Amino acid sequence: MALLLEHTGGGALAAEPGQRFVAHYSLSFLNVPVGQADLTADLTGERYAIGLDGGLSGLAGWFFQGSGSARSKGHLSANGTVPADFRIDSHYGTMPVLVHVAFEAGTVRKSEVEPAPVPKPDRVPVTAADTRSVTDPIGMLAVPVGPGPLVPSLCDRRIPVFDGAVRADLVLSRGAVVTVTTGPYRGPALDCRIRWVPVAGHRAKGSSVRRMAENDDLRVRLAPVPGGRLLLPLSIAVGTGWGTARIDATTWGAPQAASVRTD
Repeated sequence: MALLLEHTGGGALAAEPGQRFVAHYSLSFLNVPVGQADLTADLTGERYAIGLDGGLSGLAGWFFQGSGSARSKGHLSANGTVPADFRIDSHYGTMPVLVHVAFEAGTVRKSEVEPAPVPKPDRVPVTAADTRSVTDPIGMLAVPVGPGPLVPSLCDRRIPVFDGAVRADLVLSRGAVVTVTTGPYRGPALDCRIRWVPVAGHRAKGSSVRRMAENDDLRVRLAPVPGGRLLLPLSIAVGTGWGTARIDATTWGAPQAASVRTD
């Protein structure tokens, strides 16, 4: 889920002390359910801790077993999230994948990935400069905002992301403010187009890298967290050569309010 940005009036921004937010997501491909995910965000002052747990289900679960969890914690700034710690504990098929990245003031201090990326002649090396002023794949989904209304220009930004192995930029643009009238959240939301730009750690000649970098059909819809100055993804759509993959929230809000789903 990835994916973001800020709406500021200046200075650091904070959510309400002790706030907890939860959302449940449905994953689909060609309108066929293929998985589910749960997001939990704990916000205390300027501090955040976000967890994401998910897995494949339905027909997809018959053909490929994939599940895992990701955790990010750090603090919010006027420009976005500043992570302190990022972890992934997942399984792809029968293979476990573990990732741990420790940050200090937005700079990577330690990065561990198991199993390590396979050395390849075309793999672009990650330099120290590539790991400065970055966020992680979970923190990038959280967008600190100010008290003013959403405006399309909030989408005009570039977000540097490091996942433990690959450094990339998410470039947001073509913003539009929409009014959501159906589903678990109703109200103003921000639609952004996304481009994925590889920087380092990727295979320069990799076909999947090329397809992702050339994909001009990625969009995210961001909605505000109740009672907090934060935007999170309400939906993500990824166009592919075979159809559209979607991630859509089916619950949205505090734990009690989010107990009724729309799926």
